[in-house]
Amino acid sequence: MIDVEVSTRPVHSAGLGRLLTFLLPATTAMYAVYNGIQQILLPAQVEAIDPESKVGNLALITTLAAIASMLALPIGGAVSDRTRSPFGRRTPWIVAMSVLSAILLVGMGLSAGIVVLTFACVIVWFTTNFYQGAFSAILPDRVPVARRGLASSVLGLGAPLGILFGVNVASRVDQVWGYAILGLCLVVSSFVLVVGAREASSVDMAVVARPPRRASVALRAFFEAFGSKDFGLAFLSRACLSLAYFTVNGYLFYSMQDYIGVENIPGGNVAVAVSTLATISVVTWTIVAIFAGWLADKLDRRKLFVGISSVGLGASMFVPIISPTWHGMVAFAILSGAFIGTYYAVDLAVMSLVLPDKDNEGRDFGILAVATGLPQILSSVVAGVLITWLGGYIALFVFGAVCASIAGLIIMRIRSIR
Repeated sequence: MIDVEVSTRPVHSAGLGRLLTFLLPATTAMYAVYNGIQQILLPAQVEAIDPESKVGNLALITTLAAIASMLALPIGGAVSDRTRSPFGRRTPWIVAMSVLSAILLVGMGLSAGIVVLTFACVIVWFTTNFYQGAFSAILPDRVPVARRGLASSVLGLGAPLGILFGVNVASRVDQVWGYAILGLCLVVSSFVLVVGAREASSVDMAVVARPPRRASVALRAFFEAFGSKDFGLAFLSRACLSLAYFTVNGYLFYSMQDYIGVENIPGGNVAVAVSTLATISVVTWTIVAIFAGWLADKLDRRKLFVGISSVGLGASMFVPIISPTWHGMVAFAILSGAFIGTYYAVDLAVMSLVLPDKDNEGRDFGILAVATGLPQILSSVVAGVLITWLGGYIALFVFGAVCASIAGLIIMRIRSIR
């Protein structure tokens, strides 16, 4: 078997404005799947099956899903790097994985036992993260370096919009319909993207043949991007920030239920309270993100924006400790939304600028995506340990604050970006 490396990239005819117009809905749908499941559907489903063991069961499910996520993200990028088709490198996998994920999501919604639910969740997380691995490579593929701050800002809106849509759908329809609607949106937005901003054929892309290598050598080569210090720092910073954010927000459902108290929530409905806080956070996030990417490009200070927003997010996590009330949580939602909005408006641009190998950008961008996807899943494991054995929900918020601050300090050590 002969391995290949890409030596040239296709030319895409779709303009940047057109591309971003179609990328935004697909990004939104992808984040809606992740957040609708993690923040509402999965915790509620786990609790309905076995309320006494909800924390441990959720941690177990997400630990196994984390393994699937860690594998799928870089594999999706690497496989799409080497795909040759009339429809391009990324398109076949975006379409196939969106359809497969939607079918599996319905199956996940129908799961009635912990074992079946665990299996379904792991498979869903593999297919959706494989999708993300191919999808994320579009940015370095098709957006010029000088415009990546703008592109990052626009795509950064997909995360808050996805959270807003995902948690509101999940909290206002029944379980099966929640999964089905999220899956359908992923499929529709993916088809609209590949048709509206068509990717150029990759059939004629030149390749360089290489002799077969031992599995151990091939595995080391797969992660060779970590030979770049800036790439490693970017990965570590992103992982710390993601772990901070998702550890706190991934257990927001149980935090509102057990820490703030159902009796202190307006209306006494936890799911609606979580979606309300998410909505508040997203509105702030969206307002900030609109300007942050543009301003970071204009000032050429992308790293500084990421560093400040990371430390600011950490500081905001002390608010629920100081004021464990509904109003305290509203203040937390506003502040965390502003800082995470700044972060995500610039983050993708920073990540795209530390990729060390132009011929394997899909693979390396997929590896960087692991720094977001893996902590997002592992956050439930960490939260479960913190809540059960290390001090409860106060320990949860302190941990988030420390991790976010560390992320800001690490990103400032990158030398190749201002």
